[in-house]
Amino acid sequence: MANTKHCLVIALPEGSVKHFLLSADKITIGRSEENSIVLDWETVSSRHCTLRKRGRRYEVVDNGSTNGTRLRGDVVKDEARTLRSGDSLVIGTNVKARLVEVEEIIDEPTLDSADGPKTQSINTNPKLPAMPSINPVAAAVAKASKGRE
Repeated sequence: MANTKHCLVIALPEGSVKHFLLSADKITIGRSEENSIVLDWETVSSRHCTLRKRGRRYEVVDNGSTNGTRLRGDVVKDEARTLRSGDSLVIGTNVKARLVEVEEIIDEPTLDSADGPKTQSINTNPKLPAMPSINPVAAAVAKASKGRE
């Protein structure tokens, strides 16, 4: 089973790259330590921009930053703009970010797990021994092969 998640990949001008798995409804980005994502870079404002979750998507709003926020090359103001997978953001003048959808692969529940349904034989007469379970496919194959002999 796959589960889609969003990741924000941020490339700082000095060459380092940071990856953030997004799951919060509101993510603040800026230089201040109070932000969800702290970018200690001179062109980033203290409370630069905010990502907000709307359904299965995120949107970005600039918080009146000094050097602005650009989405796909267009200036973002105080009106929310929807982010799509692969979209590029420029935070300030030279901090680049990209929104990426990531498929999380999770285990499927097994039939005999403690949380899932179980198959069991029911013996209503305690004097009779338990009957072995019968695989209907195996029974059909055995019956068909008897007719060919």
